Amino acid sequence: MYSQSTRPCDECMGKGEVINEKDKCKTCDGKKVTKEKKILEVQIDKGAPNGEKYVFHGEADEFPDTEAGDVVIQVTEEPHDTFKRRGADLMLEKEITLLQALTGVDFVLTHLDGKKIRIKNKAGEVIKPDDIKTVEGHGMPYHKQPFKFGNLFVVFKVTFPDSLKPDQISKIGEALASQKKKDKDVDMEVSETVSMIEFKDFHRNTHHEGGQEGNGNGSDEEGDGAGHGGGQRVRCA
Repeated sequence: MYSQSTRPCDECMGKGEVINEKDKCKTCDGKKVTKEKKILEVQIDKGAPNGEKYVFHGEADEFPDTEAGDVVIQVTEEPHDTFKRRGADLMLEKEITLLQALTGVDFVLTHLDGKKIRIKNKAGEVIKPDDIKTVEGHGMPYHKQPFKFGNLFVVFKVTFPDSLKPDQISKIGEALASQKKKDKDVDMEVSETVSMIEFKDFHRNTHHEGGQEGNGNGSDEEGDGAGHGGGQRVRCA
């Protein structure tokens, strides 16, 4: 009984040729390829978007009788501590005091290229919390249009003082006398005057239609409002 199988030649490994030991290249040992380190310089365009690709044709691995592939370099943006990018526009958050919000802001910003820019608002302009102001032409350069720039948007976060002294309250009242409006209900007869305290916690009680009525003491039959968000049901008088 005889059997027959086919497999690559041990001598040439299926390549169809064998190089004698004396004729083998001392560098590649007859493999016809060598490993090489090469530096590729990439010139990133101004305003290049995230994910932009730069292709180096024929710079990938090479083998005999085979066309060399390409090396593709892809740009990945890193987040910045100050700026957020939206295309050619930039955005930053600026924290200011209540005094600055009322009397004006004047600060120096260090831009991405190291340039110092002084930013001021118009005299008499009041800045409200989360107001957004535009500084035209101080964003990123447009891709493929390096002489055209986007805008810089500044989002203002106003910090308020924790408390005021009586003399401060008096001075603020005098300064803002034109803004003072008397509540029409202040002169009404009231039963009690109360003071507000700092917000602590909030749990909203929910009432499901068609549910069980509470017992005589206003609590659920399961006890302490279990299964109903931790609140108690209040019965009608």
